[in-house]
Amino acid sequence: MPLTAQKQPTARARLLAEMERLFAADAGLGVLVPYNGRPDMSEEAKEVQMAWARALVSVHGHDRAASVYAEYVGRRQRTVTESIGSWDNLVLTGRPISRWGRDMHGFLCFCCVDTFSTVVAADGDPLCNRCAREHSAVETTRPQWRAYSHSQFTFPGLMGEERKTGETQLIARYEDGEERKYVTGEAGLLTEGTSSLPGFTMVSNQTHGDSRDTISLTFQARAEHQRRSVDILATFAYDPEPEGYDGHAYGFRFVAARLTARSRQLGQLELADPTITEHTDLYQLLDILISHLYGGQQ
Repeated sequence: MPLTAQKQPTARARLLAEMERLFAADAGLGVLVPYNGRPDMSEEAKEVQMAWARALVSVHGHDRAASVYAEYVGRRQRTVTESIGSWDNLVLTGRPISRWGRDMHGFLCFCCVDTFSTVVAADGDPLCNRCAREHSAVETTRPQWRAYSHSQFTFPGLMGEERKTGETQLIARYEDGEERKYVTGEAGLLTEGTSSLPGFTMVSNQTHGDSRDTISLTFQARAEHQRRSVDILATFAYDPEPEGYDGHAYGFRFVAARLTARSRQLGQLELADPTITEHTDLYQLLDILISHLYGGQQ
């Protein structure tokens, strides 16, 4: 029997798995009051987790991050079995959301489509506090699960045609006068204006390749946080095909990177010898970056 190549997980599957890891131990299933992080986490752990949340948005774009997060929320919601107990537990607040600020991934109230949902009715419809009181039985209404960094993943402004152009774009101008727009994709990690890295500085970027439809892009950049810094040399290749539910091209996919990490001990003027690592896996790259920049400072 011939051997078959092992199918690689899609970007959506990898992102979903990372969200499951990121929020695995989160005990904040009841969100009747604002929830700003797990009480059992140290401030450093919260900072690292928030850095991961921001990084996932910068490398996947708002549309895919919001869409996958909506899928993850649905899975976690099925683990919430207790009712809200009493309508008195719900605070009747909710700021109306303008048409241009609405999210199509399922975060709005199913009934009024005017504010973000906060609870789930017996039939599974997500409702805001006000609509829940009017259209749901209190004994069957459950609190809606939300991770504390929920606001990192909800992305407004993705209605209809706007969804196809809702992602950031890079513009390439060629010597013959042609100008092309490319979806930023995973290159958003190293792009000014979208990078989530602290103390980010773009050093240079260069396009190369035989086809303008599938060009490659090489970045030199630097990130700094407190007494630590990382010099980054990374290459991305453009993928013009959409993936899954995406209404736009996938964008630049990560290919490889070399990291040169440096740190300065407290009270020392000289930098320690740099640590150089090479990576071909996006999440391994993120792990090294975030661990070095946000890990325990000495």
